Amino acid sequence: MTVPWSPRLQAAPTPKPPPGVPVRVVLAEQQDVPQELQVVGHVQSLHQVVVRPQIEGMLTEVRFTEGQRVSKGQVLARLDDRSLRAQLAQAEAELSRLHAQLQLARSDLKRYEGLAAQAAVPVQQRDQQAAVVAQLQSQIQAQEAALTAARVQLSYTVITSPVEGRVGLRAVDAGNFVRPGDAEGLVTVVQTQPMAIVFSAPQTRLADVRAALKTGGGAVVRVTDQERGLELAQGRLLTADNHVDAGSGSLRLKAQVPNTAETLWPGQFVAVTLVTGQLPQALVVPSAAVQRGLRGSFVWRVSQGKAQMVPVTVRWQNDERAVLAVDTQAGEKSGSAIGPGDQIVIDGQSRLKPATAVRVLDAGKA
Repeated sequence: MTVPWSPRLQAAPTPKPPPGVPVRVVLAEQQDVPQELQVVGHVQSLHQVVVRPQIEGMLTEVRFTEGQRVSKGQVLARLDDRSLRAQLAQAEAELSRLHAQLQLARSDLKRYEGLAAQAAVPVQQRDQQAAVVAQLQSQIQAQEAALTAARVQLSYTVITSPVEGRVGLRAVDAGNFVRPGDAEGLVTVVQTQPMAIVFSAPQTRLADVRAALKTGGGAVVRVTDQERGLELAQGRLLTADNHVDAGSGSLRLKAQVPNTAETLWPGQFVAVTLVTGQLPQALVVPSAAVQRGLRGSFVWRVSQGKAQMVPVTVRWQNDERAVLAVDTQAGEKSGSAIGPGDQIVIDGQSRLKPATAVRVLDAGKA
């Protein structure tokens, strides 16, 4: 006898396992990692000079173009020098007159000495003539000093660049009466090759900075554009300030870069990367993989399709990658330690719990 089919007699279907949490992972790997400090710095000129006249006078000539590169000692401007040239000529003439008087006085002294030896003239007259010669010699010395001063004053009418660099915008034009006390001077000259980069390091990195200062030849400093990230120059750490700022808790540092292509401009803000050392064969994961909880830092590892929460110790970290402390036992990993080749979650951690099934979307290297 055939039993009629009934829905009640149908076997219940096997329930499907819940889908795994989708995550993205990378592989932890060992590599040599340079220790870097990334901060914002600003560009300074090693020499910046406001060119001012040393005497007052009429500006008769300007011999530079705004923005032009100039060499040390190059003539930038001239002042009206006619009055000073006349004073110099007068001082030279007075010196010539005194020399002529001295020559005559010496001849008379020589003659009086001969006559005094023969008792033909009183000895007093000979001594008086010797005093006249000494007086003329002192007058000549004073006049020579006055002549030197006149020449110095005349040299001030030619204004030269004290340093090699680039001139800025002109503050006055030819025909103006200028004085040494003018606030803006004539023009500003800044040295653009090489340049200085001033930046600050937090006191937590003081040990790294001290080690970098002891490096032979100075630690490497890379300078990049803040907006586009293009490398502008590369130089060396020059020196550090003599104290940590109590207000900000930071130490001011100065680096020097060649700036041969003049990609840096005084006053410009740039991104600075200071290489303070290197960690050889360090265990590296992306910084996005490191999470922080009540008990410290941890990462999510994928093992046999399930998520594992693994506590880690971060030795060093920046915006891109983190260096983890590794197991000191050679070739052997403890069950809770991260090692090279482990799959580390970098996206999707918010939905994970220990032993949660996961579905890996892609994998790659750190």
